[in-house]
Amino acid sequence: MGGSGESRYATVWGEARADALEFIAALEEFERSSAPFFRAGEDVFVARAPGRLDVMGGIADYSGSLVLELPIAEATFVAAQRDRERALRIVSARSAGAWSEATVHLNELVRDGEPVDYATARAYFARSPEDHWAAYVAGVPLALMRERGAAIDHGARLFIWSRVPEGKGVSSSAALEVAAMMAFAAAFDLDLDALELALLCQLVENVIVGAPCGAMDQVTVACGEAWKLLALLCQPAKIEGALPIPEELGFWGIDSGERHSVGGSDYTSVRVGTFMGYRIIAELAGLRVERTE
Repeated sequence: MGGSGESRYATVWGEARADALEFIAALEEFERSSAPFFRAGEDVFVARAPGRLDVMGGIADYSGSLVLELPIAEATFVAAQRDRERALRIVSARSAGAWSEATVHLNELVRDGEPVDYATARAYFARSPEDHWAAYVAGVPLALMRERGAAIDHGARLFIWSRVPEGKGVSSSAALEVAAMMAFAAAFDLDLDALELALLCQLVENVIVGAPCGAMDQVTVACGEAWKLLALLCQPAKIEGALPIPEELGFWGIDSGERHSVGGSDYTSVRVGTFMGYRIIAELAGLRVERTE
């Protein structure tokens, strides 16, 4: 992004999407209400990740089902800029004129030159329920350090804006994780392929945020294609292909009014029950069962 006219920011891709312009407007509104968030003259990296609509099989993704998933038009944007301060300053545009802010100092993620373990990070983010949302973003550099050996010795400024509705079962958390991972990887010059990026995002949600999701949401958000159904075998996260949608067909997601939470107790109970049932069936069938991480 760079300067253009009266705006400090201008999109760098061809004909800008309407939601990209809304994102820039939200960023400028935040800066008018406080102070410039990003430093002028230094690169800002912007990533866009869509939500997703479950077309078939999604509730059983964690038990290895075959699913068909569709990326939706609504998306999350994350803009990132490296910072000299050893801290992650995160701002989320909750609604027009309303912002949530969180600051995570790198010494909470790196101690004695080594990244902390995931249990320590999860406990740290759990201490403050009102700031727990920041774990979806601040968990990204920790996963990159632990899994990829990334040398992240600078902080970052991150601005979040989203049109993906929360608690509606359309992967608002996965869209946030994927956009944050993409923006962070670009800012720190890290090369990740789409599937690897998705699985790292699932790791963030499982072991840092503490939500026991399968890989379906993150893989769809990172690897899905517009107007195609992503066919995914959820264990071991194998993409079977992308099925073009005939022009005469359309898909709509209808809000039932029920809130959805992957981190909620109901989801966890169903997931635990699924694996208990699988364990019982495996024993009755004489199948070998091995404990893994």
